[in-house]
Amino acid sequence: MSVAQEPPKEKHIVAKPVRHINENKQSKRELWGMIAYYYPQYTLKQASKLSARDIMLLLRVARKIEAEKFYNLTQIAAAPHTEKGKGVKQLTQYFEKEIDK
Repeated sequence: MSVAQEPPKEKHIVAKPVRHINENKQSKRELWGMIAYYYPQYTLKQASKLSARDIMLLLRVARKIEAEKFYNLTQIAAAPHTEKGKGVKQLTQYFEKEIDK
């Protein structure tokens, strides 16, 4: 008698959804810590003395700068894969214009 074996089960990788960060749930201390991280001239104590309006403005600016950095890195990674490497030349020209501003 032969025993039938089941084929091995395939393992699937399941991506987890991106967690949304709600600013309202962050503690004041976390916000002050982010200010101190992105703006090293501020200590945690100095950041705690800033108005809520100033803190939110500084964090928005920091997030925008970070987003621009990551956007540029994405463009840099994708540029060589464009048709005939055309994206590299375009990206180089863009950054040259930015430098000359």
